[in-house]
Amino acid sequence: MGALISANASFTFDLYKQLNKTRKDQNVFICPLGISSTLATVLIGAKGNTAAQMEKVLHFDEISEAAETGARNTCRQKVDVHTSNPLCGQGDVHSKFHELLCNLQKSDPACKLHIVNKLYGQQDFPCTEEYLNCVQQMYNSMPEDVDFRNVEEVRKKINMWVENETQGKIKDLFAEGSLRPDILIALVNAVYFKGKWEKEFKKENTKEEQFRLNKRESKPVQMMHQNGKFKLACIPEMHMMILELPYCKNEFSMLILLPNDITDESTGLEEVENGLTYEKLANWINLELREIEVDVSIPAFKLEETYDLGSVLQEMGMKDVFTDLADLSGMSTIVGLKVSKVVHKCYVEVNEEGTEAAGATGVTVIPKSLPIRSQFKANHPFIFVIKHNPTNAILFYGKYCSP
Repeated sequence: MGALISANASFTFDLYKQLNKTRKDQNVFICPLGISSTLATVLIGAKGNTAAQMEKVLHFDEISEAAETGARNTCRQKVDVHTSNPLCGQGDVHSKFHELLCNLQKSDPACKLHIVNKLYGQQDFPCTEEYLNCVQQMYNSMPEDVDFRNVEEVRKKINMWVENETQGKIKDLFAEGSLRPDILIALVNAVYFKGKWEKEFKKENTKEEQFRLNKRESKPVQMMHQNGKFKLACIPEMHMMILELPYCKNEFSMLILLPNDITDESTGLEEVENGLTYEKLANWINLELREIEVDVSIPAFKLEETYDLGSVLQEMGMKDVFTDLADLSGMSTIVGLKVSKVVHKCYVEVNEEGTEAAGATGVTVIPKSLPIRSQFKANHPFIFVIKHNPTNAILFYGKYCSP
């Protein structure tokens, strides 16, 4: 499972950098786990060069069959994929996804993480039995027959399912006119997270302050304040600090990567964005974070972002699956199948109570000394990560630079 988590994290950083090319001064927010699990259900039916390109972009080609240790497995469901269905055994990716998704499901009064997949298929379209069984078995994706010729009716049906599964936070995933009547399959994923801070911010301490967009401009935000013991790291080689804010008895965390100041001519994030890798972040988390007294100031914010990822994924190297060169023969015996659209919509709200969201190289690092008390004031652009601590899986990844 650890290899899959590492692969998903590498895909996260690649996707963010690709999206950020055209969004230097705009907010970015994605749920990479939702995107990769949806694409993985397409990969089940992909073959040849189509599968190879998908595996490379998703970093699934780095996942070995070797037994892994490290991540705590709380999943009680065991599936023998190799003997039951050859499509499910590609590099063991799908069995690892099954294990990870099972580990991530969480529901209690303080925290809820809900991840669901669904396959909508044209009612007279002959999907192979092996494909449907694998999607259902590995990703708990319940197939449902629909008639895409009644495209608006199906669009509303899918949107309502997503809205219900995300507690009303993601509305209109597919905009009016975005689906075509010749669609044969729609693969849909929904992720919903709601977590209470382990240490809540008091509302009476929240006040309006200026948030610096760049060296020249600023906007007012509602800045939340508290002080207490938190894990903090100073990363001098990147001129930034990392703060960890835990949720739900430390089962989940938000990491905030804050540059010391705005030194470039944009948001101040360029050095961090250009130099950040999963390996570096993992090293900093493991070796640098130290619990000390911190005066914390972060803005309350709400983001809702929508992306049409087709062209983005093609630029990253996943080309054939969107063209007539696509080989999806594991999905159906019908020739000429291809993916027409990958839409991703993500929502996050951070306030005094907590967060609601619906969606390294081999360098030796020496622990740096920290003062007895430190100040962490996020009054300029920062990167934030929401992760599941027992597995280290990145659930959400974003940039906040424009209130």
